[in-house]
Amino acid sequence: MNSVLMLELVVGVIVSFTLLGIFIWAAKSGQFDDKKKQMDGLLFDSEEELQRAYEKEQKIKKMKEKKEKKAQNSKES
Repeated sequence: MNSVLMLELVVGVIVSFTLLGIFIWAAKSGQFDDKKKQMDGLLFDSEEELQRAYEKEQKIKKMKEKKEKKAQNSKES
C-alpha cells in the first residue's frame, strides 16, 4: 500500500511540473496575448473614457509619489 501512495505522489508531481512547464512556455511564447482586443479598445473607446483612464493613471502616479515621500521622511526621522 505504501508503494502505491509513493507511485501516485511521484506521478502527480511529474504531471504537475509538466503542466506548469507547458503553461510557462505558452505564456512566454505569447499564446495568451490578445492584441486585437487591445487595438479594438483603442479604436472604439470614446474620448471621455480615455480621459478618465488617463486621469486615473495620473492619480495613481501621484499617490505612489506621495507614498514614497512619506516612506523617505519616516526613514530620515
